[in-house]
Amino acid sequence: MIMFRRFLTFFLVVISISVFAAKKTSLLPSHLEGSMMPYDFSYTESKPIWADSLSPVYVARVARHGARYISSPKKLEKLQEAIAKASAAGTLTKEGQRFSALLKSVEDNTGTQWGRLSEVGCQEEVNMAKDLYALLPGLMKKARVNAISTYVPRVVMTMYQFNHELTALSSDINITASEGRQYSYLLRCFTADSIYSSYRDNGEWKKVSEKLMDSIVSPEPARRILGNLSGFDDHKYRKLTLEMYDVLQSLTAFGMAAPTDEFMSEADYKACWEVDNLEHYLRNTDTPLSSLAGKASSPLLARIIADADASLNARLVDMTIKGADMNQAEAPDRYDANFYFGHAETLMPLLSLMRVPGCYDDSADFPTLSSRWKDYEIVPLGANLDIIFLQSPSQRTYVALRHNGRFVPPMSGSNIVSWAVYKAYLTELMLRVASK
Repeated sequence: MIMFRRFLTFFLVVISISVFAAKKTSLLPSHLEGSMMPYDFSYTESKPIWADSLSPVYVARVARHGARYISSPKKLEKLQEAIAKASAAGTLTKEGQRFSALLKSVEDNTGTQWGRLSEVGCQEEVNMAKDLYALLPGLMKKARVNAISTYVPRVVMTMYQFNHELTALSSDINITASEGRQYSYLLRCFTADSIYSSYRDNGEWKKVSEKLMDSIVSPEPARRILGNLSGFDDHKYRKLTLEMYDVLQSLTAFGMAAPTDEFMSEADYKACWEVDNLEHYLRNTDTPLSSLAGKASSPLLARIIADADASLNARLVDMTIKGADMNQAEAPDRYDANFYFGHAETLMPLLSLMRVPGCYDDSADFPTLSSRWKDYEIVPLGANLDIIFLQSPSQRTYVALRHNGRFVPPMSGSNIVSWAVYKAYLTELMLRVASK
């Protein structure tokens, strides 16, 4: 009898361990969150790459808003409707019940914060402001800054959070900030430019994206939660699998637990990311299908160039005035920094137009795009581009480029280039897309 009890106890322990092991899940790779991945500060290069003889005199920063909550309850609706149909039809699985509970948890954790900057995003901006200040202390300590943003609340909050931290670092910084629809032609070209906006909604890219979806996205993750629903073919299940991905990829950005392989395998998750990545590329950059993104972003690039030249010229005037009379005030239109706050769809066209390394691809081999163009490297939440202007003792001006904290060559061949040469190069790029 004692032996039997021991055997029974051992058997129950084994069963418990097996059940626990069956429920164990693994984290999905964070980079497969794609454009919803929070900013990775581990890659930040915080030491100047320029010689001591060059002094930073001006910086232009174009930035995406920081980490945010899911943009709208509409992001959940298709899944909620499908789950309701499955429940009514009696096909909803236990896995589907758990996924329904996850959607409810997303709603509960979001409350009224749909689309707003999250606590994760606020901390990102604090860290980024500290990083820029530490990189350019001589410039930023008493900098005159002009900052603009789109009218969207998460972008406005990003701008003010970033600026607030700068003022906390130095009481001598002077910042002028404004936001509104008057900047849409610069920072929301994806809606302000009607031709480009129409392409983004219904362009040729859709056929390319759907072809990739049908070839690599599995219908099984959606089928496992809904069961076999009448009227649902593999194509519809694949679309719902992508809807599941849209939710799962967004969790860490607003502080929920990172997604695991409970609802889809790493291979399933990666396939969804590849389709999402391709859509970002086709809709928002210069591609063999369309140059509309570059054309639409040209006004922003032209404004960045004009603002830089105006500030550099005003600095020269200011130096001349001070040389004559040190009691004279600074030139009123002189800024040491201009900040432009927008969206992923602000940065992607601009970065491709400027041919920033890793942000442009001209191959029509779309199924292999993910090996060359990666949205999580280009526009993670909080993504930014710094154009840092440097002057030599002889007053010659040079430029260094830093994308998401990493220094990259403005042009092939050198990490530091003459501003005159680089400006001519950028102007040529704008003329090239305008002629297509």
